[in-house]
Amino acid sequence: MTSSADGLLLSGKTTSAPVAVSRRRDPSATVFLKLEGTLGIGTHRRSTQSAARPRVAAALAWTACLLVVAALLGACSAQATTGGVPATVVATGSSSGEAAAAGTASVSDWAHVLQIVANLKAQPPVEPVVVLFGGSAARESTISDSNWRWQIEVKGGPATAAYNLGARNRTLAQNVAIVQALPKGPTIVYIGINLGAFTSAQKTATISLPKPVTPLPAYKQHSYSQSKILSVANKKRLVRAWLADRYPVFKRNYATSAGVLEKLVKVCRQSGMRPVLFELPRNTAIIGHQLDAPVSRYRKTCQALAKKYDIPYVSFVAQAKLPNSSFYDLWHLVEPGRTVWQGLLSTKTVELLKKYDMAGGATP
Repeated sequence: MTSSADGLLLSGKTTSAPVAVSRRRDPSATVFLKLEGTLGIGTHRRSTQSAARPRVAAALAWTACLLVVAALLGACSAQATTGGVPATVVATGSSSGEAAAAGTASVSDWAHVLQIVANLKAQPPVEPVVVLFGGSAARESTISDSNWRWQIEVKGGPATAAYNLGARNRTLAQNVAIVQALPKGPTIVYIGINLGAFTSAQKTATISLPKPVTPLPAYKQHSYSQSKILSVANKKRLVRAWLADRYPVFKRNYATSAGVLEKLVKVCRQSGMRPVLFELPRNTAIIGHQLDAPVSRYRKTCQALAKKYDIPYVSFVAQAKLPNSSFYDLWHLVEPGRTVWQGLLSTKTVELLKKYDMAGGATP
């Protein structure tokens, strides 16, 4: 075990890598700028009617501003808090499975996850299986499955069946159901951990798998790009909004989520898999120390589980040294960031494949 720069105990070494800096803005940022501009305009009282107009406009502007912040917060950090499971949607078209071709409909990230699980279950691959669980933050953290597999080999690992199984608003309970559906046997399971993972009240979940199909239906992995990222002001609003709106949910559902996380670790081990508690990206350049309390809480839980079950707890949050420009918001990486993040993940994957004798020879 080693200690990271931010005090987190890790089960393996990680390395730092340079990060390309980029800048982009989100269309919603112009909404905020326009609203702030409206609120800042000085007015003169020419009549009772004209004096009332700015006050009405200001009230409407503030209302719109709050609605935009709430929408951004829900899209970026909210987890499902009910027992429902998103409907399965299976496309009939075909593609390489890496990205939707121009003019071709793309299946949802959840439908893509279920299709991969169905295919793996129907025909378990001969190569070692590596999967990454998590919500949309996990989904956005790698370049593509094919690139990830290639990089693992370039870094000295074997050919693998590596899949990013991240999907928006995924719950830990759904991850349990996915593990139960996957073929048993040697598989590295990266269990993506962030604040959103502990906001769901869901204890159990069921999934319905589609029929196996090859090639995979068209799928566009990324919803965010460096061409459009939120402004610094909007990102700071998201931090305040999370503390006001999501932190109470986090506190209320934490014990339940922690219990499901431990269940997930147990189910992985019972299925002959190798679970890895894996901290997902976080925009520390914007967040600073504002979320230290909830982050510290889940880190302590993960450290305890890692020690209890003798499994790795891995974090690249400090090692990656990602600047604000690598994030769309507070959690979702864009091109410069995901390039660095996937590189670290590939290096760690090679290390674990060798450690668990899944690469033609175990390390002592």
